[in-house]
Amino acid sequence: MTRVTIALTIAGLAILFVAYAKGVGVIHGGSVISHMYWATGAMLMVALANFIAIAHLARSERMIQQLRALCEKHGIDYGED
Repeated sequence: MTRVTIALTIAGLAILFVAYAKGVGVIHGGSVISHMYWATGAMLMVALANFIAIAHLARSERMIQQLRALCEKHGIDYGED
């Protein structure tokens, strides 16, 4: 899941750079609609990457809690600070 998040973030940044270039092009008479499509794509890509990162964090937190419960059950020190 981490690789997916990183890939989506990199793809979102690439799309953001294209949207920026299209925005600069709008200043010089380019297509506003094209810029808006690229900007919307960039926002959606980054939002999806953030959603996946949050889901991954929640899953990891549950796994850590389960591991701590098992360690306590079996009397194993898990090195909590």
